[in-house]
Amino acid sequence: MARHPNTAIVLQPTNSAIITLDLCLQLGGPSAPLWRKSVARDENEAADRAIERLRILIAQSAGDKKSKKTSREEILKNCQPIEVLGVSSEGEQILNEENGLTKLNTSVSNKEFWRNVRQMLIGSTVVPVKYNVPTITAVVPPSALYVGAPAVCAGITALFTTEVDVQYEWCARAAPKSPAGTGASSDATVRVISTKPVFTPTTRELGESLFLRVLPEPGSDLCTQVELPQVRAEVPPMDRWTQTKQSVEAPSFRMVTYNVLHEEFCSTSSAKKTIYPFATDDILSLEYRQSRIVQELLAYNGDIICLQECGKKVYQQFFSRVMTQYGYEGCYTNKNGGVREGCACFWRRSRFFLQEKDEFPLNWSTMEKEHPALAAEVTRHPELKEALENVTSIGALVLLKDNATNEELVVGNTHLFYHANACHIRLLQVYMLLHKLKSRSDSRRGVVLCGDFNFTHRTGGYKLVTTGRTEASHHSWAKGEVFHWGCDRMLGINAAEGAGGSAEVETGLDVRRGKGESATCASKNNKNDTNNNNESNGNSVDASTSCAATSADTGVASSVKADYRPPFDVYRADMEAPMQFTDAYGVTDPEMPWTNYTMTFREVIDYVFFNPDRLLVVQTIPIPPESELSENVALPNRKYPSDHVALIADLSYK
Repeated sequence: MARHPNTAIVLQPTNSAIITLDLCLQLGGPSAPLWRKSVARDENEAADRAIERLRILIAQSAGDKKSKKTSREEILKNCQPIEVLGVSSEGEQILNEENGLTKLNTSVSNKEFWRNVRQMLIGSTVVPVKYNVPTITAVVPPSALYVGAPAVCAGITALFTTEVDVQYEWCARAAPKSPAGTGASSDATVRVISTKPVFTPTTRELGESLFLRVLPEPGSDLCTQVELPQVRAEVPPMDRWTQTKQSVEAPSFRMVTYNVLHEEFCSTSSAKKTIYPFATDDILSLEYRQSRIVQELLAYNGDIICLQECGKKVYQQFFSRVMTQYGYEGCYTNKNGGVREGCACFWRRSRFFLQEKDEFPLNWSTMEKEHPALAAEVTRHPELKEALENVTSIGALVLLKDNATNEELVVGNTHLFYHANACHIRLLQVYMLLHKLKSRSDSRRGVVLCGDFNFTHRTGGYKLVTTGRTEASHHSWAKGEVFHWGCDRMLGINAAEGAGGSAEVETGLDVRRGKGESATCASKNNKNDTNNNNESNGNSVDASTSCAATSADTGVASSVKADYRPPFDVYRADMEAPMQFTDAYGVTDPEMPWTNYTMTFREVIDYVFFNPDRLLVVQTIPIPPESELSENVALPNRKYPSDHVALIADLSYK
C-alpha cells in the first residue's frame, strides 16, 4: 500500500493481464481521513472506463452513495473530475507551461495508457503516479511471539525488488490505535523497536500493541503494515545453557548435532493421536518449535551446527534467515525423491570459511557408481537391491577452513534409513559414507561426522564407524532375512493406511520415522528395544515367521498375522572401513542412556564422531536429566521442541 497520502501506484507484473491501481488519498486536507483502495482492471479495457470507476469510488467514499434511482451518468456528472497527465506513448515528455506534462488520450487501452501516466489531478489535488515500482504484495506475519525467541516474517511476496532490498520496521504503539477510518497509526505514537529481518522480543514488549511495516526498498513511499500477536512470556531456559554461555577459543571448536523433528511428522491428526497424544497443539506447532529451536541453537554458541529432519521450507524461510543475522552461513541438502526434509549445516562466519561442499545419495546409485564390486554382490540379493534403490537417505559434506588456525576441517552430516529391521542397510550406507569422507580427507585434515544414524552401540554400523571393521558373522546382517521394501505390510498395514491402523498395531511402533521414505515403506517403524536386543544377542528373527516375530516381541496382539514368505538369502560380508572414528560421548559419557526420547523408544542413535589421529574431545555437554524429558510423558514438551536432544561436543586439533 502507499505509505504517504495522495499517492497512486500502478502495477502490472510480467505475463499478467490485470492492472492494479493502488491509491492512498486524503482529498479533504490534513485533517481528513485517509482513503485506501486497490482496483483491478483488465489490460484491454479502455482507460477512460477505469478512470470513470475511480471517480465513482471516490465519490462513494465521500458519502455520495449510488442509489437505485441515481444513474451512473448522474454520479459522474456531479463528482470530482480526474485529469491524467503523463508522457507520450513513445516515452517522450511533452512539455507545457504548467508542469512539463501533457494530458493523455484516455481512449487507449489500460495497458498502453497507465505505463505513461505520471500524475493525476483529482479536483485540485495533485496525486503523483508511479508505475511498476518495487512493491510488497503479501506478508505472512509470525503467528506467535515469545520473549527471547527469534521471529521472522515469512511468506513475503514482492514485485520489482529482491529480498535483500526489503526493509523491516517492527513497531510498538505508545498510544491507542488511530481512530477508525484513518487506516494507519500516527508516527508520533509509534516506537520502532527493530529494523532487522529477525525480531527477538524482550520483556519490554509484554502487553504492548505491536505491528510490522515492510518496505520493498530503502526510502520507499510504499509499505505493507500487518498486526502482530501479543508477546508471550519467556519459556524457561534449559539448564544446560549455563554450560554453553561462553563460546570456545581456538584451537577448540564446538560441534552441535540435532534432529529437529520435521513438521510433517508431528502435525497430522494421526501423528497427534498415536505418536504425540501427550503434546498440546501449541507445543507441536511449527511456529513455536522453530523459534524454540533457534533459541536453543544460539544458546549453545556452536561453531558448527548439523541439523537433521530439517524441512526445506523451514530452512529457507526461518532457520537460514535467523542464523544469518546471528553470524552464521549455511547450506541445505534435501533427501532424494519427493521428501521435503533433509540435512542442514551452519558454521560461524567469523571462525570458518567454506571451501567445498558435496552431497550424495546413500542408495543403489552411489553403490553402483563408486563400489561396483560390492554392487555386483548385492545384485544377487534382489530384496536388498530393491531397498537400496528406494531409500531416500543422503550424506552431505563441507570442507571448511578455520580462520583462526588455518586448519582444514571436513564435516559430514547424515540421517540414515529409519526401519528397525534395516540394520544391514544402514551398515552399507555408513560404509559408503565413510568412503566419501575418506575421499575428502588427508593426513592433515580433521574429520567430524554427525547425524541421526538410527543405529545403537550394538549394531554393525556403529562397529564399522568406531572400529573400522564389521565381520560377516555380525548379527546385523541377519536382518536381511526378514526385511524387504514394503515389509510393513506384513503387519497388516499399507502405505495408504499409514498411521490410521489399529491401536494394536501401533503399540510399540514409531509411526513418524517412515514418513521420510518412499510411499511403499512409509507407514510404520518398529522403534523399540526388540530390534536392539536381537542385535545385541546375535539372534536372527525366525525366517518362518518373518516380521511377525518382531510384532510378537513388541507386544502387538498375536491376531496380527504376517504375510508368510520364504526367508531371504542374507547378504553377508566382512566390511573394512577406510577410516576409523571415535564417538565423542563414548569417551566422556559412555553410559549416556538416550538421545531420542519418545513414548515407545528411548535409545542413543545420534552421534558426534571424529578422527582421533587429528582431533580430540575436550568436553561434551551432558544431556538433560530424565525428569525434564519425561515431565510431560515424552518429547517434545514445553522446554524441548524435538523428540531428540541436541548433542554438543567441544573438539580440538591435535
